[in-house]
Amino acid sequence: MSQTDKQKIGAWGEEVAVRMLKEKGYEIADRNFETREGEIDIIAWHNKPYFGKTLCFVEVKTRGGEDGSAERATGAEKLGRMKQAAIAYCLRNNIQRETTAIQFEHVSVYGSPKGLRDVRHYEIPV
Repeated sequence: MSQTDKQKIGAWGEEVAVRMLKEKGYEIADRNFETREGEIDIIAWHNKPYFGKTLCFVEVKTRGGEDGSAERATGAEKLGRMKQAAIAYCLRNNIQRETTAIQFEHVSVYGSPKGLRDVRHYEIPV
């Protein structure tokens, strides 16, 4: 089945986000993890200044404009689904949530395969 234009742009945005995260020292562990509870675009390990080795669950949103709409797309409902999917990921991979630092993050990608305008990376306080 062929991808829609929206899916192609979303996949391109995820590739941009992966490259940016790798440049920042993230080690990509998994991508497009799906469960009944929700979906997580990128799962990665990163050494955080205060917590050390941290498991990061990253949502990526790609938009053509630069109006901040990508940042607004990860609201409370989406974050709740991400948390449930993160629990499922940890259970499936025998990751001890009680002893593992976990961080939820968001990457906004503005542009298209024809031209990247901006990439913004946020840690989401939970």
